[in-house]
Amino acid sequence: MIVTLAGHVDHGKTAIVKALTGTDTDRLAEEQARGLTIDLGFAYTDFEGHRIGFVDVPGHHSFIHNMIAGVARMQHALLTVAANDGIMPQTEEHLQILQLLGLESGTVVLNKIDTVEESQIQQVVLRLRDCLTHTFLRDAPVIKASAKTGVGMDVLRESLAGSASRMERSPCSRAFRLPIDRVFSRQGLGTIVTGTVYDGEVSVGDDIHLSTIQKSVRVRRLVANGLATQIARTGDRCGLQIAGVNANEISRGDWLRDPDTISTSDAMTLQFELAVGFPREIKKWCHVHVYHGTAHRLGKLFLLGKNMVHGERGLVDISVDTPLHIAIGDRVIVRDQGLDTTIGGGIVLATTAATTRRRFSARLQQLQNMTESVNRAEPSLALLDECKLKCVNLEIFRSQWNLSEAHFDSIVDRNSIQQVNNRLLAKSKLDSIRKQVTSVLDEHHTSNPNQFGLSLPQLVKRTSLDEETVRFALTHGCNTGFFQVRRGQYASARRTEVELSYNKDLYERILPLIDTQQPYPIGDIARELRVPLRNLESELKRMLKAKLFVQVSDKRFFSEYRLRELADLALTLSKSGPFTVKQFRDGCGMGRMVCIDVLEHFDKVRFTLRELDTRRVVGTYAP
Repeated sequence: MIVTLAGHVDHGKTAIVKALTGTDTDRLAEEQARGLTIDLGFAYTDFEGHRIGFVDVPGHHSFIHNMIAGVARMQHALLTVAANDGIMPQTEEHLQILQLLGLESGTVVLNKIDTVEESQIQQVVLRLRDCLTHTFLRDAPVIKASAKTGVGMDVLRESLAGSASRMERSPCSRAFRLPIDRVFSRQGLGTIVTGTVYDGEVSVGDDIHLSTIQKSVRVRRLVANGLATQIARTGDRCGLQIAGVNANEISRGDWLRDPDTISTSDAMTLQFELAVGFPREIKKWCHVHVYHGTAHRLGKLFLLGKNMVHGERGLVDISVDTPLHIAIGDRVIVRDQGLDTTIGGGIVLATTAATTRRRFSARLQQLQNMTESVNRAEPSLALLDECKLKCVNLEIFRSQWNLSEAHFDSIVDRNSIQQVNNRLLAKSKLDSIRKQVTSVLDEHHTSNPNQFGLSLPQLVKRTSLDEETVRFALTHGCNTGFFQVRRGQYASARRTEVELSYNKDLYERILPLIDTQQPYPIGDIARELRVPLRNLESELKRMLKAKLFVQVSDKRFFSEYRLRELADLALTLSKSGPFTVKQFRDGCGMGRMVCIDVLEHFDKVRFTLRELDTRRVVGTYAP
């Protein structure tokens, strides 16, 4: 068990660790000279057969950022309060941070009882109980002790040993990652990093990934909770000797992680709780400091609902100046711009910002629905809920939740979820979409007996569904006999060969001249094929009715595929602002007059809008 100390400066946290373990955790010369903990300190001991590690954190207001870096999941809090001072500002702020980080186990020690009368001790205990009422420490034992005289230390040891025996190690369902809090180089050993295993497990010989510089490193030696070992698991305080990187390439806030999971993100959506002690109302947005693992970033917080006052909860978006290695379910602490106080904290619901998405209201509802499954750490529920709404990329989902491959396979409910390649969709949603697509195709077959079917973009437009979901339904439908596909055209399985209203042989000869980078004009086609122009025009009209080609001007026809390529080019150019005919010509390689014909066709179908000598995309292209 790892114990994190918390409490106001000079309340005796370091002295308690020394009394329990014999180790002085103030390792820096400045700390020893000032009698003040500045950075994290560590010590280990055995109580009644249980290995217990201690993380000593600074209590001074100026070093709150170091305190946050020392707190990790699956830890036991030891809140230290001096009997001669009672509850002080950093006592309250540390307690709020522990609460916001989701700690569930803890002990309270009332230190320095040798310095005050019994009546004052009782007053402090009563105030402590009142302060802890609505926190995870409401039922925690309050142990009266003195690190100086040793009074109460045996009781504290017994209490911590009992907590260690009750603490269950979570199964390693997530992929390995560890936030680095220290890095140094030792002669004969090389680079050594330390941290608490956040998720998963790591073994000697593993190849893992160093996040910030995207470098692969190998674990040469492991120390967990002060003892050499071959494997370290979630919650272990760990030191790793690694090969493949120099110490000066690493800093606090970097992560060691499984190479196949966790992508970075500079935006996230949180279920956020405003700290009880925060004195102001939070309005639409504000500049903040963001803490995740051992990392510290500058950021902006955006409310997704009404203004918030202390103790309230709501959804927020947070953007940061440098990407974080974050996963759904992680905890984040937020402090104000001046680093004067803790604003609050929250649990990550999404590794993207809700405000950047279309259908904002629907997205907010989905996030509200996710809250329960995220709080209960049940990705299976979240996966099923998401699959009921849209097609889910399994690799992205696994990465966002930082799930091991084996665990991900175990949470997919094959009775409720259908998989096609690396995409997932709820079977109920698939049935609904398949019926919708079938209805559109049947209607098209009735209205257009001479056409085989519809393309994917046409079906997307007519169903008003997203392309990924329609593609999933079509692929599954073709594999299971519901649909058929020919030359990119989809039809119902009942569709038979259509009766052609055009000259198929002539079509096969025309196609290579039109389905090319720069299609031939109609006169050149007639000369190339040695077909009378009047006969060619007549046949092309029949082919237009069959929607085999698209006419963009009196003399020029295009294949649908080529026009869609050109529409994609226009869309790409438009992302940088209005574009000219020259830019379009340079991008597609066609002649100027042909480009003008195409762009005027795009104007006509309201895909683009001409503004003097430039154009911009204003709609969705569909032939």
